[in-house]
Amino acid sequence: MERDKAEIQLQQKVVEAVAEVSNAVVTVDKQREQLSLAKERVDNAQLAVKNANLLFKSGYATYLEVITAQSNALNSDLDLVELRQQHLDAFVDLYRALGGGWR
Repeated sequence: MERDKAEIQLQQKVVEAVAEVSNAVVTVDKQREQLSLAKERVDNAQLAVKNANLLFKSGYATYLEVITAQSNALNSDLDLVELRQQHLDAFVDLYRALGGGWR
């Protein structure tokens, strides 16, 4: 009876561990996809700033449009930094799920 109970508990622990690792791997993959998209947004925002500056120098845009483009670029950069932090956190969670680190 005690042996069966211990075996069931062990099986539950193994299932929980596998689920935890699986969830951590999925999170890392999703974060990687989000990072890729965020990098594209940063590149596009930087291009928008460059174009806004060129339009301003040519007299086809106001300085407000330049500032708006710069503000959008800054927000994109900040979003990218936050996503990088989340990605690193996801790797830490994966490492922990695999049995490394601390609790």
